[in-house]
Amino acid sequence: MMHFAVLAILMSAHLGAQRPTFSRPFTYQPTQIQAWYRANHIDQLDASSPLASKLHPMVVPTHVSLSGNFGGIFNVVGIGTSTSQTESSVVSVSTNRSLTFTANSFKPLMVGSTSVSTMGSIMYSMSLYQGTPSHIGSLVSGPVDGSDEAFNGQSLTLLPAQIPGDGNLVLVLTRTLTLTEKALGTYKLVGTGNIGVTIN
Repeated sequence: MMHFAVLAILMSAHLGAQRPTFSRPFTYQPTQIQAWYRANHIDQLDASSPLASKLHPMVVPTHVSLSGNFGGIFNVVGIGTSTSQTESSVVSVSTNRSLTFTANSFKPLMVGSTSVSTMGSIMYSMSLYQGTPSHIGSLVSGPVDGSDEAFNGQSLTLLPAQIPGDGNLVLVLTRTLTLTEKALGTYKLVGTGNIGVTIN
């Protein structure tokens, strides 16, 4: 927002004369004018002034929006050892701020509340791309990966210089299941975890 400063010029008139005569206008000293600008109208300051970055800095509202979810189901049939195809989930990200995505709370494969890590594991990978889910562009950060609990602590940081002009990015999480036992019967193996988002 542009501010314009108006300095009042005060004049005194001699009463009683037919035509008023004015005394010398009251004026501000240059140092007073500059102090007034600094206190009230930062846009009047020279941008190189050390005060320009301290007084009334321009505030840009934070805009961070995420849309989508992670998750998937692997259907397992038979017995033996096998590795699945890689499945992926995408989350649409729109931002004007630097962000950090961090994996946490990832667990080994579970059946109910019991760990069945001996039955297999899930390899996770996380990457950040420019674009949208329908038009994924170039890689911005990553990939980082890890199996089960080893994925915890892996993080991606979007630096200010990496934010696209339109602010649109895509976070891609991939999962690959490897089973050392394809047990007979029906099992619901569950792998869980979180991706935390920090606004820097």
